[in-house]
Amino acid sequence: MKQFLKGLSIFLALVGIGIVSAIAVVALLLRQEEVRVPDLAGQDIVSALETVGQLGLEIKVDRREPSPTIPRDTVISQIPAPGRGIKKGRQVRVVVSEGPSELLAPKLVGENFREADIMIRQAGFFTGEVSRVSSDSIERDMVVAQSPQAGSPLDKGGTLSLLVSAGKKTALLRMPKLTGKPPEEALRIVDRLELQHRVLTRTTGSNAAGPDRIVIGQKPAAGYPVSADATVDIVINK
Repeated sequence: MKQFLKGLSIFLALVGIGIVSAIAVVALLLRQEEVRVPDLAGQDIVSALETVGQLGLEIKVDRREPSPTIPRDTVISQIPAPGRGIKKGRQVRVVVSEGPSELLAPKLVGENFREADIMIRQAGFFTGEVSRVSSDSIERDMVVAQSPQAGSPLDKGGTLSLLVSAGKKTALLRMPKLTGKPPEEALRIVDRLELQHRVLTRTTGSNAAGPDRIVIGQKPAAGYPVSADATVDIVINK
């Protein structure tokens, strides 16, 4: 009788161990069960939470971004992509819309370019393309036009492009020939044209008889168009 009871105890213990092992295996299999990631784009965040919860998944909001077209609290994108297989209990990361931006482009027309650039950055935007145009009536470096226009809605981190005055258009002159002339004559010609000048000297390495000093080089070259504020290099032999 004692042997029978001992054997029965051993049998029941083995059965118990088997049941516990089976439960552990089933739990492990359930934890490792894969599900297909649903498409959450376009769903509001509450609906998205319900959708992933029903599948045994979790949701994590990575960040929020302003959007002029997608309503506030709506999922814009997700990782993993829809249709991917992942294990239950894993996270689906999403980007959620903040809705249209409430920021407005500042008025920059009439401001100095440097001041306009500071205003743009202080408003949370960035300076985009900057183009320049000659103007006889608008002072140099003043903002002539902007895009988008002042008061237009603009997302934080957006860019504003500017058209800036380059001042009066500089007249072009044709560079006269200076080489071969005495330095004094060359300087008088440059002064009459109201150009800036810089005199350079260079050793020619020749002992041949001739004028002590003449212009042996110039920059810009003769015939080259130059602006009224240009600087002319006059090279004189030493």
